[in-house]
Amino acid sequence: MQAEPRVRPHWTVLIPAHNEAKTIRGVVEGTLQHLHDVIVIDDGSTDATAKALDGLPVEIIRHERNRGKGWRLAEGLQRAVSRGADGVITLDADGQHDPDDIPAFLVAADSAPGALVVGDRSLERSSMPMNRRAAIRFGDFFIGWAAGQTVNDAQCGLRLYPAAIIREVPVPENEREHFVFETAILLRAAAAGKRVVRVPIRARYQGFQQRPSHFRPVTDTLRIARTVTHLLWRIRISPNRLLIALRTVR
Repeated sequence: MQAEPRVRPHWTVLIPAHNEAKTIRGVVEGTLQHLHDVIVIDDGSTDATAKALDGLPVEIIRHERNRGKGWRLAEGLQRAVSRGADGVITLDADGQHDPDDIPAFLVAADSAPGALVVGDRSLERSSMPMNRRAAIRFGDFFIGWAAGQTVNDAQCGLRLYPAAIIREVPVPENEREHFVFETAILLRAAAAGKRVVRVPIRARYQGFQQRPSHFRPVTDTLRIARTVTHLLWRIRISPNRLLIALRTVR
């Protein structure tokens, strides 16, 4: 008796964008070399971000109001699953994430079904700005402590979310502000017993003309810290979790 042919998962790529007219087309064209279902959410751009995608076979969701990355990620993940996606890959629109890393995420998802797959730029941290490198190490320690798992580069936006996590791990509205969402869903997924696995990726900083970062160092760091502290309070202080977190610091 012949085995049933394996059905290939349907993957959607989600790209939130705010004033990324200079880079968005190249990011989407690179993405389409690997996957063909792409959603771009234009989060209140005041430049030609949407216009830059003319002629490309992607779904564009435009908003007049800018609400921030977290809200648009939450919206886009739900949109993709409602359209039948088995999982969603997210990447930034500014070109810092290389679409050529997408195949490695698909391999990781196949090897660890149901896991949240997060990009890890640890091997190339020497190319990062020093302040960003320090912030990542600081965040990884506390996020790993709260998650109870080794987590490197916890704030990396290049990820693969399986549909089960999107459906089963709700993130409340007060944890969707700007860059808090990605920390919140990782911690809530870990608390729900989901694995977090990492995939080494390239960090594109050198020779890359960046627009000013949307990350607000004081406001967003405080919001992320509040989310992590809340979960640490819920689980109380765990020596085992602390040892796991210490292993992430390098």
